[in-house]
Amino acid sequence: MDRTEIARTCETLRVFPLPGTVLMPGAPLPLHVFEPRYRQLVADALEGDGILCVPQIAEGQEEGHLGRPELLPYVAVGRIALHHLLPDGRYNILVQPIGRARLRHELPAETPYRRFVADFLDDTDDDDARTALIGRRVVGLVAPVLAMVGGDAHKLQKALSSMEPERVPQALAPLVLREAAERQAYIAENSAVRRAVMVESAVLTHIAERRGVAAEA
Repeated sequence: MDRTEIARTCETLRVFPLPGTVLMPGAPLPLHVFEPRYRQLVADALEGDGILCVPQIAEGQEEGHLGRPELLPYVAVGRIALHHLLPDGRYNILVQPIGRARLRHELPAETPYRRFVADFLDDTDDDDARTALIGRRVVGLVAPVLAMVGGDAHKLQKALSSMEPERVPQALAPLVLREAAERQAYIAENSAVRRAVMVESAVLTHIAERRGVAAEA
C-alpha cells in the first residue's frame, strides 16, 4: 500500500482504543479482540483495506465516558498482517505499523466503533546510517533496562542483537517510552533519526534512575 492509499484510508480511520495499549511505529502489536464492536471493526477492516489504529486514551478517561473516551491525537496507522477467527467470533490479530497520523475530528456514529478523519504524516528523513549508529549504541546499553521491564531479558537482548541496528530504536520504543507525553512526542516526530535519539535518551535516563536507586539502597 503506497502513501496515497494510506492517506486516503486516513479520511475514515478506524480506531480501536484500549486502556494501557498503543500501537507504536515499527513495533507490531498482537491483540485479542472480544468486544462485539471491535469484532465488527476487525471484520470490516478485513473486508476492506485492513487498516486501523490503536490510539492512546487520555489520562483519567480509561473508565466510563460512555465508551467514548478522549483520545490523544498522534497515532501509528497499522494494517492487520495476520488474523485468526475463533469459533465464538473472537479474533486474534497482529497489527503491523505502516505509518503515522494525527486524528483531526471524529466522524458521525454510523458504525459500532469510532472513526476519525486523520492527517497522514510523512517522515522528513530516512538516514538509516545514523539510525543504525544509534541502534548499535543502544544495544550495548540496554541490558539493565530490559531487566527492569520484566520478561525474559536475555531473550530480548538476544533478539535485539540479531536485529538490523537501524530497527533497534523503534523496537525498544514501546518498552522505554512509558509516559503518554513521551509516546505522543515520539509518534508526532517526523524524523526517524530524532525518534531514535528519543529512545537512546530514554534508555540513558532509565539507567541513571536505576543507578540512583541502587546507590540509595
